[in-house]
This record gives sequence, structure tokens and C-alpha cells, in this order.
Amino acid sequence: MTDDADRQRAQVMRRVRQASNDWAEAMRAHKLAPPDRDFSARLAALADAAANEQVAWEHAHAAGLIWRPVPGAEGAEPPYELRAGTGRRGPRELWDRFDSSVATLNRAITGSDAAAVADAFGEMSDAARALAEAVAREDRSSARGAA
Repeated sequence: MTDDADRQRAQVMRRVRQASNDWAEAMRAHKLAPPDRDFSARLAALADAAANEQVAWEHAHAAGLIWRPVPGAEGAEPPYELRAGTGRRGPRELWDRFDSSVATLNRAITGSDAAAVADAFGEMSDAARALAEAVAREDRSSARGAA
């Protein structure tokens, strides 16, 4: 029984590491982004990475693992192009939802509750996905209008 539990825990940790790497890559894409290029695709990648984090931390919680707290994360800001006041494109109410999900995630990662972290990543995923879809619609509409 111990070997099975050890294998399961190792599998969960691999999933957590991969989700963390995907999350870091999605965040780097926003940090290094040229102005306004492929914005909806970056938002969709962020939504996917957050969804992967959610699943990984749900499994981690089920396996009895805890989140390692990130001190001071409550004041962390997302990359520049995702911050309020930077000319973000998309509906204001969706950005309000996104900003709220950032605050929720920042609060969650200051603690050690893996289930709360998973839930917060789920909220982030939903908010980023809604924005990605809205921005993509706006881009298609603008492209048709310019043609």
C-alpha cells in the first residue's frame, strides 16, 4: 500500500510542477508581450495555465499535500498589460472580475490551503477565459470593420 501511495504522491507532484511551469510561462508571455499583439491568445493561454494549476492543486489537496505560502503575495500585481489603468482592451465588467480573481488568488497563496489555491486558480481561469473570448470577438469585429 505504501508503494502505491508513494507513486501517487510522486505523480501528483509531477503534475503540480508541470502546472507551475505552464503558469510561469503564461505569465512570462504577458511580461514580454509586444503592445497589443496576440492579446486574446495570451489571455487564453493564461486561462489554460490557471485551469491546469486548479486541477493539479485539487489532486494535491486530495493527496494530503499543502500549498507552500508565498509571503507578501497579497500586494503582488499581474504583468503590466494585465493591470488596471494600462489601456486594457475588453469589457470593463470582465476586467473587474479578473481583478477580483487576482486579489483572491493573491490571498489564497499567502496561506497553505491547497483547496483554496485550487479554487482561486479556477476563478482566475474562468475570468481570463471570458476576457480572451471577449477580446477575440472585439478583434474580429475590428478586422471586419477595417476591411
